[in-house]
This record gives sequence, C-alpha cells and structure tokens, in this order.
Amino acid sequence: MERKHYQGKIRRFYLSHFGKDYVESQLEKREGNCKMCGRCCQLGYRCPFLRTDNSCGVYNDHRWMRPAQCAFFPLDQRDMEEMNNSACGYYFEN
Repeated sequence: MERKHYQGKIRRFYLSHFGKDYVESQLEKREGNCKMCGRCCQLGYRCPFLRTDNSCGVYNDHRWMRPAQCAFFPLDQRDMEEMNNSACGYYFEN
C-alpha cells in the first residue's frame, strides 16, 4: 500500500472521530451522490464489506455497521485526489 493511503486512512479516522466541526463544514461543500463504484473501498486494502460486484454489503441494509470514516467519505478534496479524481459521484465546490 502506498504511504499516502496509510496517511489518508489515519487522517479520515481521526477527523471522523475527533474533527466533527471540520467534517460538517466539508460535507456542506460536497455535492453529488455515491455511484457505488467501490473504488474508495479499495484504497490500500479491500474492505471486508465490499462484495465481489464492488457493492457495499452494509451501505443500505446495515448502515449502523459502517465505520464513520466510510460513511463520511469523501471528507474533502484530498480524498478525491487520493482516488486520482476517479469517476466518483461526489465533488467539492471550490
């Protein structure tokens, strides 16, 4: 796994648990919707909830099981850059 993926996971974990004000301010800037592509679920390692068809096993039916850093992804433009600005349905207004 690339170093940036480790750093991104740690940053998202920290912010989603201890940076609530930052997360809320960023979510206000976020536009779009999840396309369920599964790309964010494979940053560094494959999420154990990710099914073989790249759909999330807990996204709809078991939302309470989703880790906070997943539920808020992407937190900001840095997350989009970590995914190489893939075809994610989310984007951030400048």
